[in-house]
Amino acid sequence: MPGPRARLASTVVTYALRVWLAGLAAAVLVPLAFVALAADVLTGRAGAPDAYALRVLRFSARFEAAIDVHGDLTDVRVTDR
Repeated sequence: MPGPRARLASTVVTYALRVWLAGLAAAVLVPLAFVALAADVLTGRAGAPDAYALRVLRFSARFEAAIDVHGDLTDVRVTDR
């Protein structure tokens, strides 16, 4: 069983990797959400429950919950409506 220093180092490294991954996802998903919005508006799908932009936002919420940047420090639940 690792000691307290190793556990702390592991926790910090895991946190840093999760934050990095969340930032990378945001760099991709933010422009994608705007492209999806434009596609929805131009094709008349803006009011549809399965609009592309809403699908991107739902994926983003699920992804963010899956990487769980703060781990055991938070209690986050994502539900689809």
